[in-house]
Amino acid sequence: MIYPTPRLIWLMIAGVLLGSGVVFVAPALWWVAPVAMVVLILSALFEGVFAPVPSRVKLDVPLPRRIGVGRDYVFPYALSFKGPNSSSRGPAKLDVRWGITARLKTPQAGVTLMPDDNGYFKGDLPLRASSRGAAAVEAAHVRWSGWLGLGYVQRVIPLDWHLVVTPDLEGVQQDASALFSRDSVYGIRVQNQLHNGSEYHALREYDSSQDHRRIDWRSSARHLKLLSREFQTERNHHIVLAFDTGRLMGEPLLNIKKIDRALYAGLLLGYCALKVGDNVRSFAFAARPYHNAPLLSGTNAFEGLKAQLSGLDDVAEESNHTLALADLGSKIGRRSLIVLFTDFIDEISADLMVESLQRLSKKHLIVFVAFRDEVLEGLAADVPHEADDVTRAIFARRLLNRRETVYATLRRMGIEVLEATTEAMAVHVVLKYLELKREDRL
Repeated sequence: MIYPTPRLIWLMIAGVLLGSGVVFVAPALWWVAPVAMVVLILSALFEGVFAPVPSRVKLDVPLPRRIGVGRDYVFPYALSFKGPNSSSRGPAKLDVRWGITARLKTPQAGVTLMPDDNGYFKGDLPLRASSRGAAAVEAAHVRWSGWLGLGYVQRVIPLDWHLVVTPDLEGVQQDASALFSRDSVYGIRVQNQLHNGSEYHALREYDSSQDHRRIDWRSSARHLKLLSREFQTERNHHIVLAFDTGRLMGEPLLNIKKIDRALYAGLLLGYCALKVGDNVRSFAFAARPYHNAPLLSGTNAFEGLKAQLSGLDDVAEESNHTLALADLGSKIGRRSLIVLFTDFIDEISADLMVESLQRLSKKHLIVFVAFRDEVLEGLAADVPHEADDVTRAIFARRLLNRRETVYATLRRMGIEVLEATTEAMAVHVVLKYLELKREDRL
């Protein structure tokens, strides 16, 4: 497709104005302006016809089939003109735009590329998925102009690059590796599990570096030397990842849905729990419970956990905490650590949720993951300049105070309320789990 450039349009406008002036000053030269217009149009057509042929444009770009939600990706690509004498007829620059679906975001609306020494136009395509599901990069729109810059030649290169947006599994493994490193503050490697729990491990000869309260006097008398008991962190605890997938969990936090952030945190916690020998199961609900997976154990079970959580998504239903938590309590026999990812907005649903959690907390240890809304906090903290700003600040402060009241009530009942920034929520969930494990509260 060939169409005019802004330069040609401005020249045409200037020609019209100049021709109008010539008609008044020298009527005999009225033909100058039309001839100049025809020359410009013919020059643009001539430039477009003899520009590099659109069919010779070749695009080389990697085509992954799966990306993680909320993760920034950069895909390098290269454009070239293939054919006879392609290097001598290549344009001076290329303008590139990408046609992507709404689920994908890119900070580059368009980019201008210059050729390298080999005649290749190289660039990078930054992509970020805002939610899980199916997405696609549909086409690349490439255009260039001739040496006069009067006409654009454009070609649409169809790609049909279909992507599946999943939870950020690559980020889970990276964060888990950082948490499991030797420099981790909590020392969760297997060789550092000793002396941190209450499960008897072995007897060893006492030395001055050990706590004298761990001396086993009976065994010491039997063996005629001081022996101390060595303990290790308990394993085979039951961890329940409970996800609310109702309407409120579909709201975005920093451009990513709450449910996607919850699933990422759940995957990271599940990976770490399976790594240290605990058992993990998942539970999901909206208007009613609909997902109750069996216990998984062992590092190899992480693939099963990924498959279970990848099928969860938010639905346009109000969450029924009373029914869901009662159903969850009836299906868990052994004392477990329940990590609940949910949200609330009205007082009635909050009161019902608190009552259900109170009954559940009598037998189980519960971690309530609270989603901090930085936008709401910003509205409450901003200095108002207009009457509408005052109204927004009042309602934002009222909502925040209501949430703090609920959190305080949960803490009085012995429930662990975890508040963290949105970006660091997943790591803080794992650190809370490790803290509870170290304190022997599971």
